[in-house]
Amino acid sequence: MKRIVKILTVILVVTYLLSIPTAAVELPIRVVVNGAKINFPDAEPFIDENSRTQVPIRFVGEALGADVSWDGNTRKVTITLNGRKVVLQIGNKNYEVNGKQNQMDTVALLKESRTFVPVRFVSEALGATVKWNANIRTVYIDMNGSVAPSPEPTGGTVKYYDGIAFNDVTDVDPYGRIKIEKSKEFLLKLADQLRFVKEGGKYYIECTYPEIPEGYEWSLGITIYNKDGTNDGYSPTERNPEWLIPAKGSFKKEATVITNINNLDFFNIEISLKHPKNGSLGVLNIVYSMDKSDMRAKFVPKSATTPSENYSATFDFDKMFQW
Repeated sequence: MKRIVKILTVILVVTYLLSIPTAAVELPIRVVVNGAKINFPDAEPFIDENSRTQVPIRFVGEALGADVSWDGNTRKVTITLNGRKVVLQIGNKNYEVNGKQNQMDTVALLKESRTFVPVRFVSEALGATVKWNANIRTVYIDMNGSVAPSPEPTGGTVKYYDGIAFNDVTDVDPYGRIKIEKSKEFLLKLADQLRFVKEGGKYYIECTYPEIPEGYEWSLGITIYNKDGTNDGYSPTERNPEWLIPAKGSFKKEATVITNINNLDFFNIEISLKHPKNGSLGVLNIVYSMDKSDMRAKFVPKSATTPSENYSATFDFDKMFQW
C-alpha cells in the first residue's frame, strides 16, 4: 500500500511540474518605416494588455518625418505630418485627428521616461499603411501605401523544432545558411535554456540544446574571467576534460575550477548556429558581470553591412546567472 501511495505521489508531482509554463525568450518587436528598420536605444516596443503594439513615438515620428511635441502639463503628445495633426493624451482612449474626436481600444502610455503610443492608430491617422508579420514580430509602416512585409513561404517544407517553425527553402539563404532572422530565434531559444546554478555548495553549468534542422550544429563557448586576470573557458572543443561540454543534447557540468566565487569578475558567452560547410551569419554574444554593472545581450552579424541587434533591455539575466 505504501508503495502505491509513493508511486501516485511521484505521478502527481511530475504532472504538476510538467504543467508549469516555461518562459521563452521572444524576438523583440521590430519596426520598419519606409523600408528602414528603426533602432530604439533606450526603450523597446511592446504589446500591451489590449494586444496593441506600443512604440516610443519620438523615434517613429522622426523616421516618418513628423514633428512630435509633448505638453507635460496636459500630458498630451502631438504629431504633425503633411497637414495632419494627431493629438493623444496619456491614459485616454479618445484622440484627435485634425480636431475630430476618435476612439481607440487602448491608450497612450508613459514608460521608461518615454511616450508610447499604439502604432497602428497613430500611423494610419497620419496616412500611412500598417502591416504586422507575427512570424518575425515586425511592424511595417509605409507612407506610400506599398508595405512589403516578408512573403509567406512559397515552397519547401515547414517543420517545428522546439516550437520554432523552419522552412527548408525560404528560411535558408543561397549559400545554405539559416537566414539571420530565423537564426536569431534559435539562438535566443538556446540562451533561454542555459543556466549557471548552485546546488549543495557546488557550481554547475546546465543546458538543454534546442532541436535544430538536420545538417546544422550548435557552437557554444563560455569564458569566465576572474579578478586575478585568469580565465576558464568551456566549449565542446576543449581538450581539458575540466572545460569540456557536450555540443548537443542536455548536460549538467560541475564547474570544478571555481574555488572562490568572490574571485569571479564576468562571463562572456557566444552562441552560434552554423552549417558545417558554410558557417553562420552571426553570433549571440552575452556579457554579464558578477556585480551587474555590465549586462549585455546582442546579436553580432559577421557582415559589417548588417546591423547588430541589442536584446539587453528584455533579456532575463537573473534567470541565466544564478551563481
